[in-house]
Amino acid sequence: MKLSYTDTLLLCFLATLTSAHPSPSSTTDGSPCGTCIQDNEVEGIAQRWLNAFATGGLPTLDSAVTENIMIYDEGANNGTTSAYVHNRTELYTVISEGPYGGNGVTNVSYDIVFTFHTCDRIALRWQQNEYTTADIGYGSRVAAGKYIEFKGTDLLTIDLASKKVENVTTSADLLNDYRALGYNLGVLNPS
Repeated sequence: MKLSYTDTLLLCFLATLTSAHPSPSSTTDGSPCGTCIQDNEVEGIAQRWLNAFATGGLPTLDSAVTENIMIYDEGANNGTTSAYVHNRTELYTVISEGPYGGNGVTNVSYDIVFTFHTCDRIALRWQQNEYTTADIGYGSRVAAGKYIEFKGTDLLTIDLASKKVENVTTSADLLNDYRALGYNLGVLNPS
C-alpha cells in the first residue's frame, strides 16, 4: 500500500507526539493493566471522547475519561507545550465554559474521519459540525443558523484497565472555524 503525502506527514507527526508525550504505561516498569485495545473497541472509545464535547454531551464525560486526564494543546495554551487540563474537573469546566454548544454555536456534533491504533493509543481525525447562533461575538456579523464544519486530530492514550482516555495531544483547524464564524481576530482572510 502506498501512502499519500498527507498520510506520511500524519505518521511523522504522530511519531513526534508519541516521543514528546509518552504514555504513562510506557514510563512505568512492568506491563500495563488490562489488555490492548482491540479493533472493535476503537470507534466506541473515540466516539465517547468526542461526544463529551458535543451539545448535551457533558454528562457522558465520566464514561469517556479518567480522573487524572491530561490534555496538551498548544493552540489552547498560548503556544506552550505544557498540559492545559490536568484532571477531569478541569476538563468539565473547559467544556462547560467553552464553545461546545455555547459562545455562538449550537448543535455541535462530531464525526470520526478515520482512526488507527497501537496497544494503548488511538490516532483520531475528526470533524466538528456546528450551527451559529445570534450571539457569536468577536465582531462577527455571521447570521444565526449558518452550518460550519472543521477538522482536528487527536492522539489519545488509553488507560487499558478502564478503556478510558487518560492523555490527549490535540490540534484543530481553528483558524478555519474562526474565519467561518466571522471572528475579527486581526488575521488576514484569504480572498
